[in-house]
Amino acid sequence: MPVVFQFQRFRLPSEIKTTATQLGYSPNRSVSRVMSEIRTKGQHPSFKETLGYFTADVNPHTRDYEARLYAGVLARAEELGYRINRFELGSKGLTMPQLGKLLISRGIRGLILAPWPHPHTETELDWQNIATVTIGYSLVKPEIHRVTRDVMHSLRNVYAQLNTAGYKRIGFVMERDHAERMDFMTLAAFQLNAFLTPKQNQLPALVENDLKEQTFHDWVITHKPDVIFTMHRPVLNWLKSAGHRVPEDIGLYVFNCESPDSGYSGIYPAYETIGATAVEQVAALVERGGFGIPENATTVIVPGIPCIG
Repeated sequence: MPVVFQFQRFRLPSEIKTTATQLGYSPNRSVSRVMSEIRTKGQHPSFKETLGYFTADVNPHTRDYEARLYAGVLARAEELGYRINRFELGSKGLTMPQLGKLLISRGIRGLILAPWPHPHTETELDWQNIATVTIGYSLVKPEIHRVTRDVMHSLRNVYAQLNTAGYKRIGFVMERDHAERMDFMTLAAFQLNAFLTPKQNQLPALVENDLKEQTFHDWVITHKPDVIFTMHRPVLNWLKSAGHRVPEDIGLYVFNCESPDSGYSGIYPAYETIGATAVEQVAALVERGGFGIPENATTVIVPGIPCIG
């Protein structure tokens, strides 16, 4: 008797997908991503989709740091296979409602919000179908995922290093608006260090709106700091104009150095890494469908880079 072979009809992809769904199968995104990376190893990643980047800070005096953030965003997006559409708020820029309409019309599902120029910012947008990550602490409402500087842990180490280097009377000088944009975390770290410092070496923080040079000089004469911690750019020139040698007479520690090789002692905020991390976070949200305002927003902190003056 002849042997008869029976071949099952080859299933179409749609049938395979239907059967898999009926069996309760769901694709593992992590495995899929790894396999995709293996297949494309050494190749330029294929285009995935476009992400949005929005900045409300159009002040030319702060454009340098924002440009560094944006450079990090662009570089990491290209590495991961994303394009970036940049949007700006301002007199010649977009309103928030206009931004929302543009995101919808361009099919943009992931959005990075750069730091706002003022603290305690609240903004409205149709967040329902957008995965959003903000940079820094200036946006307070809605409470969404954010990427920011490692402030508290970094400064705990900074003050310990200053003490080890022989600086006992540590001063703190900052404009209030800047401190608020940092959610007062720099001031909180200073106050914690003061709490752990012998009383005779405790100095009051100088934090004022529109800080004036004469106010600064009066504070220096009264409290005689060994070193000054600051993010206020004019402080170095103010010290020199009063005849103080830096660092021979008074040390200076700058928490926002312009670059790792700026020549100041301090920390460069690693803006490019912060921007890159924001891309990684929003891309992960889009991939797993993390749209809308999260129930439990997370914060990713990025350490800075030491500057040796």
